[in-house]
Amino acid sequence: MGKLMDPDQWRHARFAGTPPAMSTIRKWCREGVLPAKKIGGAWFIDLDAEKMMTGNELADSVLKEMETR
Repeated sequence: MGKLMDPDQWRHARFAGTPPAMSTIRKWCREGVLPAKKIGGAWFIDLDAEKMMTGNELADSVLKEMETR
């Protein structure tokens, strides 16, 4: 597990102007769109894992599978 960031800080750091709502960010965390960990009921974005994401769902799922081996 890499460096972790609070989702509210993450959304303001990643989006210029109006960022997505926190409910959207939490949904992305739950659904695995973002590399997130739930710790004590709070979500945190794994910044190192985010850097590894390609933006291609298939490639990301293959890379994620290779990490767990």
